[in-house]
Amino acid sequence: MADKKGKGSETAKKANAKAAEEGKKNPRESSAAQAELGKKGAQKNKEKS
Repeated sequence: MADKKGKGSETAKKANAKAAEEGKKNPRESSAAQAELGKKGAQKNKEKS
């Protein structure tokens, strides 16, 4: 299970932790965090269908 960091929803906390692992303070700049939030990749494509 992914680590959690920061405030907000469970998903936001996971995204913050992934961003921190990549050395990014802002999860918007982290591709792993964006994928966790469903803004990129397969997650985004699933929601559109």
